[in-house]
Amino acid sequence: MNSSLYVNSSLIGMLIDYLEAQTVDSTVLRQKILHYQQYDRISAVDWIILLNEIAILTPVPAVGLLIGQQIKAAHTGIVGYLGLSCSSVGEAVSLFERFARLIYDVNSLSITLEGHLVSISWGSEHGTPGQLADETAISAFATMIQTIAGQAMYPTRINFINPTPADKSPYERFFHCPVSFGGIRTIVEFPAEYLNIALQNRDSNLLHLLEGHAQSLLSTLPSDQFETQLKSLLTEIVQKQEEPSLVHIAMRMNTSIRTLQRKLNQHDIKFQELLASVKLDLFNQYIKNEKLTLFEIALRLGYSEQSAFTRAVKRWTGELPKNFRK
Repeated sequence: MNSSLYVNSSLIGMLIDYLEAQTVDSTVLRQKILHYQQYDRISAVDWIILLNEIAILTPVPAVGLLIGQQIKAAHTGIVGYLGLSCSSVGEAVSLFERFARLIYDVNSLSITLEGHLVSISWGSEHGTPGQLADETAISAFATMIQTIAGQAMYPTRINFINPTPADKSPYERFFHCPVSFGGIRTIVEFPAEYLNIALQNRDSNLLHLLEGHAQSLLSTLPSDQFETQLKSLLTEIVQKQEEPSLVHIAMRMNTSIRTLQRKLNQHDIKFQELLASVKLDLFNQYIKNEKLTLFEIALRLGYSEQSAFTRAVKRWTGELPKNFRK
């Protein structure tokens, strides 16, 4: 992972609460963890190291699920309190998408509504943090949503980007749904009807104040103009059905291939994974247009053979393209 990627130091409280719930001697590790509370943000690399040390200290299957289950609003900084002040789960989820970087500034988050399902997914353009970090994050996300809603809310499907473990059963017991592994994005799906759940603690005045403060905090984070420019250009190229090659990208950005490769390395961007993320975003747009056949969508995404398109969608989403038209 790139050392320029960060998580909010408020998440340290979740680790401390988990250790306090264990019956092991964690004095040394607790002191190490507390050291990070003096900072606003922790590098993703340090975060992963801390999680691994906790996993060694408490060696149980899928330990990240238990760590994430300790999440509280205070552990997510201003974003958690924003969610609690919203009028509905849908409003809270929308704000989570908008201010996700204030909590977990690693890979991009995307939310799409497809029929009766909401899909929340995280890319891998900056690399993969690993199964422990991912399961901790998804467990924390799912637990926080249930906390905000004040009731049990179970996903319909979860996919982790990482390789399949020897035993998937701890994940399926925890999430109460099918859990798959592999693909290019980590995905959490849940019924769209959950978005309409009204929240008991809603406070529009507090929400307005917190939202303004959150926007101010977001504006202080370093922006990645190169990645934004590159993703925008890739989207345009795919939409125009041009060749999304490094040669073509370099030409459009008025730079050399060597310079482009260097910038990709500096920003820890995997070009093929970013391209796949762009195609997935466009697929989610195109599939909503009932006038477009699956063959036409395949052509728009640069696949002249239906089989290659089918394999790509299966790799991205864990589902066949035809399943999105049911």
